Amino acid sequence: MEKKFKKNVARPIQAGFTLVELLVVISIIGLLAGLMSVAIPKAMEGGKKAKAKGELNAIVAAVKAYKQEYGRWPGTNSTSDISFEDANSKSLLSALGGTNNTLVENPKSVRLLEGASTDGTMPDPWGTQYFVILDADESNSMTYQGKQISISVLAVSFGKDKKQDATPGSGDDVFSTDLK
Repeated sequence: MEKKFKKNVARPIQAGFTLVELLVVISIIGLLAGLMSVAIPKAMEGGKKAKAKGELNAIVAAVKAYKQEYGRWPGTNSTSDISFEDANSKSLLSALGGTNNTLVENPKSVRLLEGASTDGTMPDPWGTQYFVILDADESNSMTYQGKQISISVLAVSFGKDKKQDATPGSGDDVFSTDLK
């Protein structure tokens, strides 16, 4: 018996994607782009807050190291709490960076803080100087915006809006410690 083989029957070849498939892919890409446009700025802001928190903790550690090195808080022999902001903050950070100046002396030029320039500028991630308060009377208690807190050094970044919040913890300010 003779077998006859049929020639290959031509099947229709699919040349590309269907319109429905293209629309599904485009809508998925659009959805992902929409989600990313919301998530990326939030992640960037979270990163800035984390950087500020790390720098604030470094400032507090440097101030405490200064106290350990010289037996007094930087910039004072007084018995009341001291606030370092704007120009005073630059003097403090300059001294902690190893530079001797008139407001805060660092006679041994010990470099206690990395990141501060010699002129005392160490802006937070939003471009403003850090704010530092010391408990100079060593009562282990200070008042910050009407709130009594039990710490010896507090460092603050005023955050994205660059303004001090009306009440601690109500806005975007970043603190070296939790205010409870």
